[in-house]
Amino acid sequence: MATQARGKKPASKAGSSGSDFYIPPVPVAVVHPRQSLGEELMGWVAACVLIAFLLPMAAMLYLDILEAKHEVKQQVEKVEKLRREVERKQRDKNRNDSDGAAGDRMSGR
Repeated sequence: MATQARGKKPASKAGSSGSDFYIPPVPVAVVHPRQSLGEELMGWVAACVLIAFLLPMAAMLYLDILEAKHEVKQQVEKVEKLRREVERKQRDKNRNDSDGAAGDRMSGR
């Protein structure tokens, strides 16, 4: 029984052509388009002009950010100074109020 299957062809899968011949794909010649020298130079000139405009604008933006950062730091320092001054005045006022109330109690005896 095992010897009978030896000479048979294996069953082909559904959807295959059933032929044993390999058909290579058709070679396609790829033609690269050639650019003229003027087009290539125009691209490089456009890239250089773009960089020439973008670099100074980026530098100006960076300087503006640094200036704004410095101004914010100064304003925060002023606010902190005013906050400390208000807190100091409140402590002095509370101290004076408590001293005055204690002095009134002492003189009332």
